[in-house]
Amino acid sequence: MPEIPEGTNRPNLNETLIDLLESIALEEMALAHLMNAKAEEIQAFVGNNLDFPTNPSNDDILRFDVSVTRFMETLMFKELFLLRKLETALTLRAQPADEE
Repeated sequence: MPEIPEGTNRPNLNETLIDLLESIALEEMALAHLMNAKAEEIQAFVGNNLDFPTNPSNDDILRFDVSVTRFMETLMFKELFLLRKLETALTLRAQPADEE
């Protein structure tokens, strides 16, 4: 197993928890940007008046729908992972001070 060297500049538990929470927030922002981009893609595909300006075939519409569904499923799994990460951070924070 790798060994982590002792040092005076090692982060304490509170600093580590802050880093974890910041990483969750950054990932949530990234997911929000991805969702916004996908929403713009959907709007372009269906048109402002739901008139499908690119005149897609039924197969094109079905393929697009499948791609959106897979995208949303991927985001859902990522959100579940972030929830578990948050729950773990909160559990660590709830530990008594003498265990730090």
